[in-house]
This record gives sequence, structure tokens and C-alpha cells, in this order.
Amino acid sequence: MNCYSILKKLTLSAILLIFVPFLSVASIIILNGLTHENQVQAGETYRGSIQIQNASEKNRSARIYQRDYWFSYTGESKHDPAGTMERSNAGWITFNPELINLAPNEKATINFEVSVPEGESLSGTFWSVLMVEGIVPPDTTDYSSGVTINTAIRYAIQIVTNIGETGTSDIQFLGLELGEQEETTLLHVALENTGERMLRPELAVELFDEAGNSAGILKAERRKTFPGTSVLITLRLEGIKPGNYTGVLVADCDKDHVFGTNVSFEIG
Repeated sequence: MNCYSILKKLTLSAILLIFVPFLSVASIIILNGLTHENQVQAGETYRGSIQIQNASEKNRSARIYQRDYWFSYTGESKHDPAGTMERSNAGWITFNPELINLAPNEKATINFEVSVPEGESLSGTFWSVLMVEGIVPPDTTDYSSGVTINTAIRYAIQIVTNIGETGTSDIQFLGLELGEQEETTLLHVALENTGERMLRPELAVELFDEAGNSAGILKAERRKTFPGTSVLITLRLEGIKPGNYTGVLVADCDKDHVFGTNVSFEIG
């Protein structure tokens, strides 16, 4: 057997080793969404719940704990210890239980309460996450292979608190770059939320050719951004022919908060 055949066999074994356990433990599912957002005033308290289910035919357990959450347009994300971020609301949250044992197909509820402190200094959006992590029991049935990989599935459920209508709303365009996928030109746009409130910008661009004729308006789906976080939004420039273009790039967060910038680039 040559070196290529050995490498091919080892690669196949590694793939099976990684993906078979994943299929067998992806059993804890969230039934009512990964974001719980509320608008309240300082000093108020509100409650919510997270519905989970064991979708497998075996007993499963899950542990629940808190983390802060941050992400960047570069693809980097962090789940830091709860309460370390400036706009963390983790300290306002109590929840129960911290451990759930579920029979096959059983459903359960995680209850949480958010008590917002009093004070006029609170403004804008505060958030953190409740992590729901499946516990994978060790496999003691067979040690002959010498390697065992257990894959734990975890969910980050965002608990978002908006303090009334307070807080500034602002978006900064960090840069743009052209790409291509299956012969379609892509426009990648990096945006940062530099305000105090969570925003969901809808990105759109209207392009004009060298003669000043409109080549069309193209849009991308809305993306959620928290204060101090950034996202990379991709516009598919379908139907746009090669040439030099100018345009107006707009991030529409709501009727009162629309941000724009001029763009120019060449499509080869």
C-alpha cells in the first residue's frame, strides 16, 4: 500500500470518528428561539422561559450557565465569563434549574428573571447569554480503538434588555471588498455598531454605470449587531455586468436611523 492510499484511509477514518459521535449526541434542541428581547424601564423586572427537548431515544442531561457574548466581522467571537463586558446584563439575571435530566423525547422549561437596576445612568441595550450544554456520558463500551471523541452540543440563548427608547444609534462602515462565488460578484461590507442600542441594519446598494445609468438596487438580509460588535454582510451583485461603477451604500436600521456612504469599484 503506497503513502497516498494510507493517507486516504486515515483521512476517511478521521472523518467517521468525528461525525458519527456528532450525529448520536445532537439530541438537545431549543424549541422557542435563540434570542429573548425585551424593552423595559430601569427598576423594572420581567420574566421569560426557554423551552428545550430531548429529541433522542436515550436519557440526556444538560447544564445551564451564563456567559457574556461578543462577535466581530472577522469571524471572531467570545463567550467570556459572565459580567465582564461593559454592557453585560448577566448580573441582573437569575435562572433555574442549572441542571436538567431528560427522558427520551421529554420537554423541560428553563425559567429566568431579569431585574433591571434603578438609575438614570442606564441607557441603550444590555445583553448576555444563557448557555445550554448537553452532557455526554463517557463511552465505556469499547476501548480497543485507542481514541474516543465525544462531541457536546451547546446553545447560546441571548437575553437582550433594551432600556426604553434610550441610547444612541450609530453605524460605522469599516470597509468593503469584492469577491466571487459561482460566477456571481459579491460585495462584502464590514459594519460596526458604534452606538448604544442594538441595531438590525438592512444593507442596500444602488449602482450606476459610467454613463450614469442605474444598474439596479441590491439588498441583503438584516443582521443583528450589539454595541461594540461588528458584522460582515454580503451583497450578491447578480446581473451586474463587468465595468466601473459608482453607487450609494445604505444601512437602514429603522425609519429614523439610516446611514449611507458613497462607493466606487470595478467589476472585472
